[in-house]
Amino acid sequence: MFNLKNKDSHVVTFSKGIFNHPIMKAMLGNKMVFKKHHLADGASIVGWGNKPNTKAAREYACSHDLSYICLEDGFIRSVGLGTQKSPSFSMVSDRLGIYYDATKPSELEEILLEYRFQEDSQLMDRSRAAISLIKRYHISKYNASPDVEDGLFAKTDRGRVLIIAQTAGDMSLKYGLGDSFSTNDIIEAACRENPDAKIFLKVHPDVIAGKKKSDLNLVKASEKCTIISDDVNPISLLKKFDRVYTKTSQMGFEALLLDKEVVCFGMPFYAGWGLTDDRVKCPRRTRDLSVIELFAGAYILYTTYFNPCTNKKSDIIDTIHTLKKCRDIELANSSHLYFFGFSPWKHWLHSSFLKSHGKKSIYFCSNPVKAIKKGFRQDSKIFIWGREDFTDLENFAQENQIPIYRVEDGFIRSVSLGSDLTMPYSLVIDSKGIYFDPTNSSDLEVIYNTYDFKLHTDLLKRAENVSKHIIESKLSKYNNLPHKSLMIDRSSFDKIILIPGQVGDDASIRFGGYGMTNDSLIKQVRKKNPNSYLIYKPHPDVLAGNRKGNIDQEYVFQFCNHIAKNQSIDSCIEVADEIHTISSLCGFDALLRGKAVVAYGMPFYAGWGLTQDMQTCERRTRTLSLMELVAGALILYPRYMHPKTKEFCEIEIVLEEIKREQKRYFSSRYYRISKYFRDFGLRKIRRLFEIVRI
Repeated sequence: MFNLKNKDSHVVTFSKGIFNHPIMKAMLGNKMVFKKHHLADGASIVGWGNKPNTKAAREYACSHDLSYICLEDGFIRSVGLGTQKSPSFSMVSDRLGIYYDATKPSELEEILLEYRFQEDSQLMDRSRAAISLIKRYHISKYNASPDVEDGLFAKTDRGRVLIIAQTAGDMSLKYGLGDSFSTNDIIEAACRENPDAKIFLKVHPDVIAGKKKSDLNLVKASEKCTIISDDVNPISLLKKFDRVYTKTSQMGFEALLLDKEVVCFGMPFYAGWGLTDDRVKCPRRTRDLSVIELFAGAYILYTTYFNPCTNKKSDIIDTIHTLKKCRDIELANSSHLYFFGFSPWKHWLHSSFLKSHGKKSIYFCSNPVKAIKKGFRQDSKIFIWGREDFTDLENFAQENQIPIYRVEDGFIRSVSLGSDLTMPYSLVIDSKGIYFDPTNSSDLEVIYNTYDFKLHTDLLKRAENVSKHIIESKLSKYNNLPHKSLMIDRSSFDKIILIPGQVGDDASIRFGGYGMTNDSLIKQVRKKNPNSYLIYKPHPDVLAGNRKGNIDQEYVFQFCNHIAKNQSIDSCIEVADEIHTISSLCGFDALLRGKAVVAYGMPFYAGWGLTQDMQTCERRTRTLSLMELVAGALILYPRYMHPKTKEFCEIEIVLEEIKREQKRYFSSRYYRISKYFRDFGLRKIRRLFEIVRI
């Protein structure tokens, strides 16, 4: 694991790539120096791998009697390929050598020879949990590829054998003693030793992507092997085989994790420990290890993890879960995407949420009938905004097995209103339904019913920190109203109740309101609470004049004591004892702040034992803790986009950015004026589009 020794004053690199690497910045901060000519005592030099371009750095370290640290990508690296500039999640560092260099010792080899694994029960338990997740989620070094389709192999195939090709010039071949074996050597051995098996050969993903050449002669190999050149997930592929042949590929170790037989025509880090059939020997490796011990040494003790979505140091469990989430997004964004029900202004604002490393096309469609007539591709996906009704389109998709996703704003969205055409910092993209529609299941509901929160180590602690951040910063979905305390004399009332208004024609009312409206809600709340102080807060979109749902003030004051127009939702929740709502997100905000919530409809946060519910949902069968509710809604379910870089991030980054923007919004009159005219112009453009469409 990367760390500074006590004697290290700072770390010097001759590479701008290393100097600007996010993991190095996170680990070292200002102790990282670029090309410093006058070095203090105790400095260390770092370089990347055993490549020729590190020669100058190595020679400098040697001539100045300085320590040299060799860096490399970790064994669980990223979503896309490194050659595609996909952000890295892990790194290894080594002061003795590097893990793939079997010609001399390395820190990993030292760990595997000396560490007392069985005395560290916590490490063993963590390793078992990580291996289980890797198998379940199919996590490998690169993770943008889809799983193997069932039709790739004939059901009659028995005893399949896989040969793993690598890239020409790979440092692990030269230093892992694999260069002395030819293509024919491995193929002949596989055929001779498995006479009744069908032999397959897997091409390296960098070769498939056209970035590098293969180390094996694929034309010659095709004479005796079935070539697999499809871009598929390695773990899902390895599960289809009984035996694996490789020189030094990491897939060989992943095969060991799956209890497969592995033959090595080289000396990778996992060979020589009694687990593989080795055609090369390493006399230094004198210890027999279990797969779990080998995993613990390489993937946990030797590797440093970093989460580029939160820009913080991480661990293996968080890395696996984060990569799984990022890969799901990647796969959902791939191929040909068709969007329906998206207002024209949303086209460019939402495009950032649709990035992928693979090839794809995006089509925003206004006429589903024409789209159906024109036809969809075999790998198409359909995205529909909210709960808009496209019955013919949905029937067509179901008949032709085209997946449908529904899209909505996330629960922490932006500073200004969505109806003011403000860019969202979060979206939810649901493959089953949508969170506010209880008439059907949704991905969020499935998370709440089935997710193993205990297995996802530190998730609930993270949810607790997010909740604390939201409460302390007084944040919600929209964050453009000032925080003003409501001064209420409680002496004449038994309690204070907040009633949040909602958009009158909002889908959450139509599908999850069970016939309730804003005016019927305040009437019913007053009837049940004759001695309470009632605060009615109109929905911000209604106050802005952008949406329907306004109630005449005279009617409101027949039942309520106060109408809160210019206070933030946090200010209103703070003074209230209870929140009574149909399905407003305000109820979720109130739960975060420890308030009692009465739900008259069936919002996503109801039915889990945390609210007083006037309705029931038979699908919601689990009792959740508050932090499990928070983890599902704010961490696991949405996608977040960095407001500036337009890259995927996590909620912690978005919360910080909203705080910064909110500060500018409230402190700078110029900022508010310029934003008003920008939004006003966008609203005019939106209105023009609406007129044209009509």
